[in-house]
Amino acid sequence: MTPCPGTIALIAALAARGPAAAPPASPPPTVPGYVLTMETRAIAPEVKTPDAAAPEARALMESVRGPASLKSRVWIAQDLSRQEILSTDFVLPAGTLVLHKAGDKFYVIADPRARTYLVMDSEQLLNALEGGAGIVNSQYTAKVTPTDEKKLVAGVPCRKSILTVRYVSAIPFENDRMMVQQKNEMEVWHTFDIVSPAAFDHFFFKFQRDKTGAVQKLLATELGFPMEVSLVVTQGTGRRAAAAQPGSLHAQVVEVKKEKELDSELLRIPPAGYRRVEKSPYFKDGAAVRIP
Repeated sequence: MTPCPGTIALIAALAARGPAAAPPASPPPTVPGYVLTMETRAIAPEVKTPDAAAPEARALMESVRGPASLKSRVWIAQDLSRQEILSTDFVLPAGTLVLHKAGDKFYVIADPRARTYLVMDSEQLLNALEGGAGIVNSQYTAKVTPTDEKKLVAGVPCRKSILTVRYVSAIPFENDRMMVQQKNEMEVWHTFDIVSPAAFDHFFFKFQRDKTGAVQKLLATELGFPMEVSLVVTQGTGRRAAAAQPGSLHAQVVEVKKEKELDSELLRIPPAGYRRVEKSPYFKDGAAVRIP
């Protein structure tokens, strides 16, 4: 839920720079799918942004310091998704849309009031999320550990599994690179009653740097639809890895409704009749702009 999960992708989107291609996606007139209401909150919200980061990135990270939360509505039909901001106190104004097709490397951020949209490249989103450009992640390994725990999430029977992803980040440092061992551990309550490739790009957005695709393949085969996800990011080993790092969050579906015929115009990428803009309307001169 981005991203990340959906929220990670949303938060990072504002800090991205530069245009990306957005080929139109035209689904059939109606499609079967789901309408979800999601709530996401930060567990470790404190974000440290390097001085070398873009002004927009620094302004964004300042705006989301402290407890951060987001409520959104999501329309999902197989590989297409539409996420609408419902929160009135988020950095993105209520009504803002995030449109995405599973597997694509860009997200479309649309403003229904101005009828404009902005294209954000996922690589740039990840750069903003992880603190700047030049970070290279490699050596991904992933493991899913099922448990016997079961519960209802939004009325849907779910089972709990633990997803552990380890990788190495090469982070630019002065004239060299600093190698940092990363560990992301996720508690996932999931169901096989709902099927949607689009969900993985939102809930597990953080792992799109895995060029081998190993993490995504594992998720597709061993995890069903994620209804509740707790992501804890740690760095290092031993005692140094005990505290949750920035980027840790909790996302949960609080309402889900199955639809036999969703209006496919809701999922069109980019939205019909919208004008593309190249710069984010939410930042001006490196500062966050609150749009009423």
